[in-house]
This record gives sequence, structure tokens and C-alpha cells, in this order.
Amino acid sequence: MRKDLLNKVVFWGVVFIPLFTFATDWYIMMVDTTNWSGIYGTSIALDSVGIPHIAYCRYNGPGLMYASLNSEDSTWILESVFDSAGVKAPRIAGIYSSLAFDPKGYPHISYFGGGLGYAWKDSLGWHTTQPYPGAWIDGTSLVLDKYDYPHIGYSVDWTDTTALVFHTYQDESNWHTEVVDTIFTGSPRNVTMAVDRGNHIHISYGDLRPGYSGLPGRGIMYGVRNEAGEWELEKMIDTLDVVFTCFERNPCLALDSLDHPCIAYESWDTLVIKGKLKYATKLDGSWNVNIVDTLIAGLYLSLDPLCGPHIIYITEREPSWLSYAWESDGVWHTEKVCWVGGGSGGVHYPGLIIDDNGYAHISYNKMNSHLNTRYATGHPEVGIEIEPELPLCTSLNVYPSIGKQSVKIEFTLNRKVMANLSIYNIAGQKITELVNKERDCGTYTIHWDIKGVKSGIYFCRLRTEKEVFMTQKIIILR
Repeated sequence: MRKDLLNKVVFWGVVFIPLFTFATDWYIMMVDTTNWSGIYGTSIALDSVGIPHIAYCRYNGPGLMYASLNSEDSTWILESVFDSAGVKAPRIAGIYSSLAFDPKGYPHISYFGGGLGYAWKDSLGWHTTQPYPGAWIDGTSLVLDKYDYPHIGYSVDWTDTTALVFHTYQDESNWHTEVVDTIFTGSPRNVTMAVDRGNHIHISYGDLRPGYSGLPGRGIMYGVRNEAGEWELEKMIDTLDVVFTCFERNPCLALDSLDHPCIAYESWDTLVIKGKLKYATKLDGSWNVNIVDTLIAGLYLSLDPLCGPHIIYITEREPSWLSYAWESDGVWHTEKVCWVGGGSGGVHYPGLIIDDNGYAHISYNKMNSHLNTRYATGHPEVGIEIEPELPLCTSLNVYPSIGKQSVKIEFTLNRKVMANLSIYNIAGQKITELVNKERDCGTYTIHWDIKGVKSGIYFCRLRTEKEVFMTQKIIILR
């Protein structure tokens, strides 16, 4: 895969950085530099206008934190949501967070905070409650139903040998908690939930007991809550690895546009100590399983607007990389996003969301420097290599113009094609569309008027039909 990375140029107050050509580069930002911020997972979501927000924990600080990207100056606004002082295990309250937005644009967060915690924001500010007072909550997954009521999945170690998978939800009367299933204590459970168009709640989790050869557990479990409020559970059948030494763990669940369940998970062979990243979908009553990559630990699944799966996960033990996989036309593509430390244990449950323009937004923590919270964004489609014998675009160049009033953009097409040239901000929102029409073979010059544009980071992106060929990053300094 070829990368043409050029030196940045500063001229007349505008910085132009050609970002990538026929390859993906990721723009990475520091969100919180506090030591041990982001421990035990981060969660990312986009609000109604596409701005990314992140929920995470400050281990030695105020507990649950909430970060919002200010797209005007590319800085992060940090808020303390739940001060963990005085609660049981105070330093780690706020971990295992899960973030979702309601249609009004208000955030909702589930988390561990001396039990199951739930936070929401409205016009008066942040509010918190404790729907379930368990001593230790292992993971949370939050979804809002069509009435904007929260549903939270999680697990609790119940005895020395068993744990319970819980579903806690709110309705017009109060909070309710029900047991979904009983599993082995010590299972890497990673409970995840989703809600379909019929307002049914779906759940996935792991059930295994590592080290007990006679009690392997059931592997990946999947279920849906029916109209009667009963859970219909089943084991996800992995037909690729049927040997006894293989076990599955850490499932991540999403639903496609037709409400088919899609699960990404780890499959380990304990004899050869090798793991695989797998992706399973259920169609016509049967599970279809594909191998995506080899990995060590930690993943999160999201589906893009065209129902193509995108997965963020951790590869390699020494060193560890935050890696990204996506599927296009039945083929999986993988790439490394960021080096995250000397071991997979340093990254805890990264978050991923795909926006309407196909941009990936990722939240994660990095092991070095005692963990810190970070954000990465990029466009995965450009990571698919284009056959060199059929290039549609040969160049995309950006030049500053005299007087800081406009930016000159030149691009060349090798044949007649539908072309789109647009400017996006750092949050992936389209600022302006400069070209959106069929163009003949040739070189074109376009001027972007920046008189009313604020300082910040922008992306000039050239698309032809559904493919992205070239992108340049522009930093405007006033």
C-alpha cells in the first residue's frame, strides 16, 4: 500500500499538510493526560450534529469523566460527571462506562461506581443514580429504547464458581433488574447490548472457565428479549474451530440494517496459544463465521451506515498495536492505527463509532506514561488499495492564496467520472461542498473561500462515486 506523505508548508497563516494518497493515516489527539485516565475502558458516541464525545474514568481523580470535542478550535472540553469520593473502591468509580445519546442530544452513561451507576444530562446539568447496588460490576453496556428508557447489561460475580448476567432497565414506573443467565465466575464476559427497530433488546456475552479442562463453558452466548419479557438464549455456533482446546471470549454485538445480529469475538487455541479475531452474522437461522485477523485481546464492533462491519482491536503482545479492520465487498482489510504499549493489558476496551460520512472515531487509552485517554479519527475506505493500472485521480494539491482569503485546490482526473470535492472539520462534519458533478478527464482548479472560516483543522477530500482517493489536511491559523 503506497503512501505519499509530503512536508508541511506554512504560508500566509495557513498550514497545508498532505495527509495520504491511496492509504489511511490516522489523526490522533490527546484527550486527557492525567495519569491512569481511561483505565478499564472508554466509550465514544456522536451527538446529533456528529461531534464526538467520550466517557471514561480518571483513576486517581474525580471518577467518571466526560469529554466533548470543540470543533472550532480542536480542543477537548472535560467535565466531571460523578465524583467518586466516599464511595466503595473510590479510585476506580467510573470505569466500564458506556455512552449513548437520546434524540434531544443529551448524553446518558452507565458505569461502575460502588455498584451500577447511571448518569444523564439535561438542561439543568448532570444527574446520577444507582439502579443496582452490587459490590462489583463487571462491564456495562447501555442502549436507549424507542421511548428513550435506558437498558443496561452487565455481570456480577455471585459465588466462588458462578456469576450472573443482569439486565437493568427503567420504565415509566421505576428501575427493574432481572437475571438473564448464570455463567462461570472468571469468564471474560464483556456483556454488550443492542436494540432493534421493534424495540426488542438483544444481548451477547461470554461463558467459559479458563484453566478447567472439564468445564469449558458454552462460549459466546446470544439472546433477545421477547414480547413477554422473557430471554430467548442460544450459543453462537463457531463452525471453523471445533477442537476441544478452542474457546471463544469477549464478544461485541451490533445489529445490521435488517436487525440481524453481528458479533465480533476472540477465538483462542489453548494448545498453541494463538488467538483469532472472528466475525459472525446470523442469517436464516444459521451463524456464518469469518476469520478477520489474529489478535491478543480487546475489541469493539461498530457497523457503518452501509452495514459494513468495522472493528477496533489489539494485536501483538510485544509491542501492542491498536488495530482496525473493515470489510468491503466480502474482503477484510486490516491496518495498525497506533502503538499502545508493551502489552495488550495496557489498553482496556477501546471505543469505536462510524459516522454518516464513513469516518471512524475511536477512543482508547495508551499504556505508556501510566495510561492516558486519546482520540483517533480517519477514513477507512481510503485504506483499500486502488489498482494502479486504472487510476481515476492522479493528483490532489492545495495551495495558499494571497491575502489569506481563499485556498486554491487542484485535482486531476484521468477519465470522465462523477467527482465530489468537499471540506470537512476535525469531527468529520462536512463544512462545504466545492464540487459535486460529473467531470471530464483533465485538471481542475477550485478556490475555497475561507474569509469566514475559523482557525482549526480541516480536511480536503476528493471522492469519485463511493471511493475516496485523496485527502489533504489543512490547518488554518489566524
